Amino acid sequence: MIVSPPTAQTSSSQAVPPMGTPPSAATPLLARDREVALLDRAVAQASAGGFAVVAVCGEPGIGKTRMLRELGARASTAGLPVYAGHPTEFEQEVPFGMYAEALDPLLGGERPGCHDDVRIAVAALRGRPDAQPEAGASSRRVDSCRVYAGVRRLLAEDARPGAVLLLDDLHWADQASLELTEYLIRKPPRIPMVVGVAFRDARPPARLLDAIARHGPAALRIDLSRLDPAELAPWLADATARRRAMILRAGQGNPLYVQVLSRLPDDALAALAGGPGHDRPWAGDSGQHILAGAASEILTLDPAAQAVAFAIAVIGDQTTMDLLGHVARLPPAEVIRAVDQLHGLGHVEVDGNRCRFRHPLMRAAVRALTGPAGQIEVHARAAAHLHERHAPLQIRAHHTERSARPGDRLAAATLIEAGQAFTCSAPLQAARWLGTALRIMPESGPLQARRPTVQLWYARALGLGGDLEAARAALVDLDHAEEPVRTEAEAFRAVVARLRGDIDEAAAVLDTRLRRGSPNPAAEGKLRVQLAAVGALREDWSAAVDHASRALALLDAERPALAAAAQALRAFGAFYGGAVAAAHDHITTAARIVDGTGDAALRPHVELFGPLSWVEIQLGLLSAADRHLVRAREIAESMGHSSALPYLLVVASTLHARTGRLSSAVVLADEAAAAAEPVGSAEMRAMADAVRILPLVFTAGPHTAIAVARRLAGEDRPRSAMWRRVGWLNLAVARLVAGDPRACLDVLAGPATAWPANLSIAVFRETLRAIASARLGEGAAARAAADRAEAVAVDTGLGYELGLAGYARAHVAARAHRYEEATDRAGAAATRLLAAGAPLEAALAEHLAGAAHLRAGAPRPGRAAYQRALVGYRRCGATWLSRVLTRDLAAVPPEPTAAGRSPADTGLTSREWEIAELVMTGLSNQEIAASLHLSRRTVESHLSRVFAKLGVRSRTAMTNRLSRLAAPVP
Repeated sequence: MIVSPPTAQTSSSQAVPPMGTPPSAATPLLARDREVALLDRAVAQASAGGFAVVAVCGEPGIGKTRMLRELGARASTAGLPVYAGHPTEFEQEVPFGMYAEALDPLLGGERPGCHDDVRIAVAALRGRPDAQPEAGASSRRVDSCRVYAGVRRLLAEDARPGAVLLLDDLHWADQASLELTEYLIRKPPRIPMVVGVAFRDARPPARLLDAIARHGPAALRIDLSRLDPAELAPWLADATARRRAMILRAGQGNPLYVQVLSRLPDDALAALAGGPGHDRPWAGDSGQHILAGAASEILTLDPAAQAVAFAIAVIGDQTTMDLLGHVARLPPAEVIRAVDQLHGLGHVEVDGNRCRFRHPLMRAAVRALTGPAGQIEVHARAAAHLHERHAPLQIRAHHTERSARPGDRLAAATLIEAGQAFTCSAPLQAARWLGTALRIMPESGPLQARRPTVQLWYARALGLGGDLEAARAALVDLDHAEEPVRTEAEAFRAVVARLRGDIDEAAAVLDTRLRRGSPNPAAEGKLRVQLAAVGALREDWSAAVDHASRALALLDAERPALAAAAQALRAFGAFYGGAVAAAHDHITTAARIVDGTGDAALRPHVELFGPLSWVEIQLGLLSAADRHLVRAREIAESMGHSSALPYLLVVASTLHARTGRLSSAVVLADEAAAAAEPVGSAEMRAMADAVRILPLVFTAGPHTAIAVARRLAGEDRPRSAMWRRVGWLNLAVARLVAGDPRACLDVLAGPATAWPANLSIAVFRETLRAIASARLGEGAAARAAADRAEAVAVDTGLGYELGLAGYARAHVAARAHRYEEATDRAGAAATRLLAAGAPLEAALAEHLAGAAHLRAGAPRPGRAAYQRALVGYRRCGATWLSRVLTRDLAAVPPEPTAAGRSPADTGLTSREWEIAELVMTGLSNQEIAASLHLSRRTVESHLSRVFAKLGVRSRTAMTNRLSRLAAPVP
């Protein structure tokens, strides 16, 4: 990060070189050879037409900005266009502020004939988010998905090939910019591209790091460490030994601090470095003292230069020469002279008409010299000037919020406009602006008449931003508002209540609204869809079907997403109510509507994919569920703050567990819990725990899963009956696998009201009860539970349920020592479960079959069943189960060949015979390698020797040959 060495300074009057001068592309970095090699690798990858992402992290002042500049210089030399954005500490509430700066070269001029998404993106980045491509559009909301897609298209359609996007100090980026960055990394445009990001190691953006990690080798991480004295020596070549020692001691290897310290006089340096007479009481926070000392140099300048420096520090990176003149009340010539003076001292850099402090830490230090009242005055003057010049809305709102006074009509109007414009794309910032507008709004006049509408927008922004408690409080205040605000507030309050887990409140709010008199058909249809969702969560299946059916009668063809939601919820209620055929018909209709509807129409109702995919899972339509969940996640993530994302991830985790992708099921449950945090929904965090239990049982072991399940026993349990039931069932599995069948039965006990009759839950519950009772030696209870499981499964006609019931019967038979029946039933269950897309349950059935064979004194088929189960466990990622079965398999005694023949009789070694036997069970070479912990090449080598010794050329011929050898000897 080092530029040319600064001149040593021995007294306060000595000439001082500029501080923080931007390095040129030709200036080499000191002691960063490994890091520079990674930069070259990223540029080479993009130059070859690919994509790379570089993440630079480290402490303040360590050289992150310098590293990104080096990446930009090398990319520019390679012919790639470079776009750089730099968020700042005091403008974190300006939506898309980082991208407005970075992509400024692409935003100028009109774009006739360009794609609508590009127009929306350009408008949003320019601060005109209400610009809509459709003629006569009345919506003033930013569709963040279209902004993201538009920026992606904007980069892809630039006349120059490729792009290098450099985004510094992401720890200060606004939320909208962070989400856009994550989107571009997850879905980069198909052009040669490098994305370089920098952030402090103490504040890593977690979701962004996850998006980066998904690129594997194309993701390059640079962790910048402090430099040692030898690495810093070129900087201080002209300094005296004493002075060099003080700089190195105080700077502690931080390049920025060393650079600043090299400018200080000896007495100030000695105080900072410590030593005789200096105790360094601030040693743990030396960076702030170093920068404060450097910033105090501003106080030695003339009043005009001080005023300009303070104005630049407060206004930030949007500072222009004319804005400076207005704020500092100086003529242009004085402004220019002051800026040149600050530039000559190395504090400020100038780019065209704009100027900024060269390092954000220096800006913060100078800003701290300006008192609170002075800062308010600067913001007020900046807001007035920017308003006269119709500056971007989010920039005006930023300065307005920081200087607004009660009763200021213009300030309130500006903040209302900005809050409504950015509610969907930047809800956290929008909520702050709208909250300030409500606080300063005049007590009379046109704005006061708009207060209920503004408060409704405020509640929406709070809800989308994750503050559900505050959103609910704001909505309750609108209980007596005039129509249509009151109805809209009630509808959104029901949504907030569901997210909080207050199902009864959601139902009460919706019922009260309908009893007050029917709104227009479309509005009532929307309310009925919500009531159907409430019915499903309450396990009131008839209510879910009734409300969904009535919603479908009210909705017209112009609302396909709501119609699809109603069909999915009708299918949900029908399935759990026992009408499997009707559920299949309804879900097929829902899927057809969804597949024929574009993403734009589905975005406001993306949560409909939850019940749609859930019912598809229950009906065994697994590929359709997978396809719909992938699409749903893409839509939800493109929306930024989507309250539906945690719910969708919970359903996806359930699907992955069902289809044997256990590791990803755990990851998805963890992602669901993380996504629930910004939404502020304890209910969805509990839902994530409920579905995490099952895959944890088989990957980490039942005791780890039980530890998670304990959280569901107290206040953290899901408040909706449906998700509470899911958690109980999975906890029962954990107790059973942990070897505590009595605890399993205790979890499953309870009256009919605790376990309402529905098909899928009934089969699963009775299967667990049959197995637990059998293990306790309660044969009659076990048989009765298995009978009930089979009867309900037959009613469903579904392969998964029939397989579970067969598995229950196999357990009961094995515990009753009817081993031949047990092996037959377990084998049939394995076949049925595998056909139903449940490989883990199929492997469990093979495991049971192997144990029954061994108990019956048939080690050969028992060992083969164990091997099939082990391959199944490993394919599913069932790590804990694999360890258990490997231990069981090792305890099986070696089986002599039929008629007393041994492996030696065939000329085979023990290992060759073992591999040959596994081939005879139908396992592939890769499966054999996995089960024996060998490489595939080793298995192939053994098998080729087997072929040679037996004189055969194929697996089939080998099987026939060994079968003849195994025939009884006369």
